[in-house]
Amino acid sequence: MLFRAKRIDATKGSIVRSIILYALPLVFSTLIQTLFNAVDVLVLGNMADSVAVASVGATTTIVHLLVNTFVGLASGTKIIMAHQIGARDREGVDKTVGTSLISAIVIGTVIALGGFFLAPLFLTLTNCPTECYDGALIYLRIYVSAAPAIMLYNFGSSVLSSSGDTQRPMYYIFFCGLLNVILNVILCLILPQKVAAVAIATAAAQILGAFFVMHRLCTMEGIGHVTLSKMKWHAHSFGRMMRYGVPIALSNALYPLANLQIQSAINSFGPSAIAGNSAASTVEGFSSAFNGAMGTTTTTFMGQNLGAKKPDRVKKTFIRCILMAVSSALVMGIFIYLTGRFWLGLILPDDRLAVDYGMIRMFFITLFVFISASNSVLSHALQAFGVSIFSAVNSIVSIFGFRMIWMTFIYPRFQTFECLMACFLVSWCFMLLCNITVFSFIYRQYKRNRLRNVE
Repeated sequence: MLFRAKRIDATKGSIVRSIILYALPLVFSTLIQTLFNAVDVLVLGNMADSVAVASVGATTTIVHLLVNTFVGLASGTKIIMAHQIGARDREGVDKTVGTSLISAIVIGTVIALGGFFLAPLFLTLTNCPTECYDGALIYLRIYVSAAPAIMLYNFGSSVLSSSGDTQRPMYYIFFCGLLNVILNVILCLILPQKVAAVAIATAAAQILGAFFVMHRLCTMEGIGHVTLSKMKWHAHSFGRMMRYGVPIALSNALYPLANLQIQSAINSFGPSAIAGNSAASTVEGFSSAFNGAMGTTTTTFMGQNLGAKKPDRVKKTFIRCILMAVSSALVMGIFIYLTGRFWLGLILPDDRLAVDYGMIRMFFITLFVFISASNSVLSHALQAFGVSIFSAVNSIVSIFGFRMIWMTFIYPRFQTFECLMACFLVSWCFMLLCNITVFSFIYRQYKRNRLRNVE
């Protein structure tokens, strides 16, 4: 049957085959989500204008800040569950799942309320252009209102993926994306404010996704099953989740925080630069589809094998994940860049200047996305070892610190769009060196500890 998803056990069988079966639905999920996001921008660009696209683009950094924080916090659940499933700790899994879902709703509600009232401040901090401000404010406020649903979906998806099921989240994203596109077209035809139409469609899709995930958790059998009447919040489980999740959330949040100054500089180039940057960011999602998927696969597979005390599979998993991530990202990055003008032209048919700006971004980011893929696998490998704090420190130094230095000392001397985009590439390279150094140290420590235990 189409919806009969198979759970993958990372501790048994062929590693390559299991990785492919586990990762492909995650890759397709990202590609589907990126495709629907591209259609969103395409609908907006053709049914409104480049200013409307720029209004949504002006919120990109802020939205990424929120989403990255959601995903980071949910990663705490993923790490703990991977170890618990590997160790066959059913009671621990039940406590983690219940605590995760309750925490998701509470934290999401707080973010929704805070984000709604602080939206004007966020837009002011990014120097949102006057002509884009009203649309950006509407979009941001509607988007953050769906924060509880977004949190619930992310935490619930972490439970499903940790238990070996990545297929159903792929189906859910497809149906949610389809709803998003249909509502985009219908609401853009009905509502005079096109940006509001797109925001409402996005929020509705997020709510549907949360419903799908919760329905699956309540109806599935085996580990991870949820009974709403028996769900409880456990302080110890919450503490462990935050111990792993907060450093990852901080690490993820530092990317858009570091980009606030960059986004402000992009905004200073005008609506065409904002629209081109936003369109390129959407298209490049196709080239980076393997990054997040292989990162999640690395955490789950290494985590389960660490919990099952299988060091050989831990090593083999890491090597295969990084090779697959880099090679796939390299091929996709080159292809997307070489065909970039075609894709950007579909989104921005009447703004050639915006397309030129988008191609500049693609040269520095899409073409070198394989470096980001390497960083993703290395960071997730550190998370699997339970040392997510190192990822946070690395992000503080390599991303936040480096980009702040770049924008303070380098960009003022060369105030061009190319200089802005080069900041991303150089910081990736610096982060890669740090990740390799830290991972090498942690892995050597792990091997030494294993040898002591054997002796």
